[in-house]
Amino acid sequence: MQNTDYKIAVIEDDELQLNSLVEALKQQGFTITPFTNRADAEKSFAESLPDLVISDIILGSEVDGGFDLAKHLLSYNQPIPIIFLSERQSEFDIYTGHALGAIDYLPKPISLNVLIVKVKNLLRITGAPKSNNANDEKSKIPNLELAPEQFKAYWHNKPLDLTATEFEMLKQFATAGESSVISYDALQSSTQGVVERNTINTHICRIRNAFKKITPDFNLIHNEYGRGYSWQDKP
Repeated sequence: MQNTDYKIAVIEDDELQLNSLVEALKQQGFTITPFTNRADAEKSFAESLPDLVISDIILGSEVDGGFDLAKHLLSYNQPIPIIFLSERQSEFDIYTGHALGAIDYLPKPISLNVLIVKVKNLLRITGAPKSNNANDEKSKIPNLELAPEQFKAYWHNKPLDLTATEFEMLKQFATAGESSVISYDALQSSTQGVVERNTINTHICRIRNAFKKITPDFNLIHNEYGRGYSWQDKP
């Protein structure tokens, strides 16, 4: 896919920063829809969903406007990746952003070059051609099914609440099968570098929690110290 095929929504209440972001992304050929507030963005999403959302956390008088926007996006039946931009860098804020499905959480002032690389890597995942061999993406784990075209997974026939990034990480376990160790590098590579090494555990926690919403006693994804994670039934 060409960059012009991708639609990105940018929500930023500071118009100077918004214009800077929009101009930098447009220069890369992306189709950009800018917003200065959450209400206008949500109204637009009701008509047409973007491929990616880039949003500040504080939007005007709404201290957690970006987080509220992320909660709204979770109501849709398809994962919409989000990159948060914020001066708020507490562990709680970063955790909250990821818990709400954010792909990344970047500090302000923003490095436009870093943001562009992140965006390209993310959209390379969500827009990548699917494998011609269906068996390459078929789950080897009982009761876990994959729907790669929709970035969805099903546990005991019930849909898991996962972001596109978390789906890609879960797919590593599903296609490797039980007892296989998935290395940290493999998990990071599965997202084309969108996920940083130090945030892998946060995403794994979200994946576990998605399973627990269906089977509360879920305990099949384990940390293998210094190696990565495995899917197996441990005593």
